[in-house]
Amino acid sequence: MADDRTTRRKIPFDWKRTAIASLPFMGMISFWQVFDGLVPKMLTGTFGLDNTVTGVVMALDNIFGLFLLPWFGIMSDRCRSRLGRRTPYILAGSAVAAVAVPMIAVANNLGSLPLLIGMILVTLVAVCAYRTATIAIVADITPRPLRTKGDSVDKIVGYAGTGVMLVAISTLVPSVAHPDYLPVFLLQGVVIAVSAIVFRVFLNERATVAKMHDESRAMGIDEDQVDASDDDRAGGKERVTDPGLRRSIAILLAAIFFYYMSYNAMTTNISRYASDFFSMQGGSYAIINIVTIAGGLISYVPVANLSLKYGRKRVALVMGTLMVICPTLMWLSPSFSPLYYVLFLLMGASLGAVDLCVYPMIIEDCGAASVGRYSGYYYTVSMAAQVVTPILSGKIMDVAESQLFLYVAVTGLAMCVFIALARHGNSMLIDEVFRHEDETAAAGEKG
Repeated sequence: MADDRTTRRKIPFDWKRTAIASLPFMGMISFWQVFDGLVPKMLTGTFGLDNTVTGVVMALDNIFGLFLLPWFGIMSDRCRSRLGRRTPYILAGSAVAAVAVPMIAVANNLGSLPLLIGMILVTLVAVCAYRTATIAIVADITPRPLRTKGDSVDKIVGYAGTGVMLVAISTLVPSVAHPDYLPVFLLQGVVIAVSAIVFRVFLNERATVAKMHDESRAMGIDEDQVDASDDDRAGGKERVTDPGLRRSIAILLAAIFFYYMSYNAMTTNISRYASDFFSMQGGSYAIINIVTIAGGLISYVPVANLSLKYGRKRVALVMGTLMVICPTLMWLSPSFSPLYYVLFLLMGASLGAVDLCVYPMIIEDCGAASVGRYSGYYYTVSMAAQVVTPILSGKIMDVAESQLFLYVAVTGLAMCVFIALARHGNSMLIDEVFRHEDETAAAGEKG
């Protein structure tokens, strides 16, 4: 009977509220498709820079992220604005980015390398200023048991915007020697600006956080796990002191490091690997990326529901196993087969699922007053991995190109080991929430 009741009942979840809160993340994450895809073409095609110098410029975002993302996360924790903690950073960062992004294309059209580099630097700082806040605010407005579901909405909204910009790139960039990139960069600036405006108009951060407090208490979550204190001892200064929780956070951050070591190695090298082993020429390799993204999008909602029923760690381990099995099969059989698309679909589902579960596990272990700090640490670790893994996987591609997917599998296995070692990070499961609701209702009837 308990299982039947569980399948019929659902914890109320405000999809609209979460989708609106996810819009700044969409504006931010979609920018990277434009930046990573077109800026290298500007640097090499317009200004004649070699690949080494271009690589240094393109690595600036990861280098900046190592230091700026946790700092801005801590600063947003400390913010006591009437707009809330995250909203000022989201609005300010979006405003600067919306202006600076189109100026990158203007600088390219003018042939001014100093202006181009200057606008790149301004844009990267602006994006770093609100990047952490875009994911922290979804956690801030979502009751702890539902944070995985909230993160799934964040990802769906974000990657929907990414898909729009991919289509824009394919249709707005002409096939000429020196194309005008301004239409794409203008569109990206508009996406960033409109996302921030709609977010501000339709979501009041302070009122929404207060509503989350009421929802959390109704679920039986202790007040000290819900409320972020406004005194001088909290807000960015709060750190996890419990040794067990600190150990789990460190272990989960290590898992995230190896997650991005595995994921980024594939995305960085797949075009070259597909050309040499799959006989995919030109841009035909992009179908692999499309299938992988589709796998992630398909997995988000089911994984969020499963984690609420069975626990985040268990779901992350099961799906993480696919991150080991799929590349291992491709390593053992490098000759391309249509069945590979099934493997890439499963890889996408597993990549989406693991990230969806592990990030909420990290912020589950910290207090409400330090979500920004530990979200920043999450981004710092991911950036560090994305600085290291292109170099290591690139060396492997130079020495033994056929071993790429072995590298992907081994780093995925290391990720699974660290997830298994974590002892904290799960929240209340759905049965516990229902049990508390039933007890509260029964107490009300007696009263």
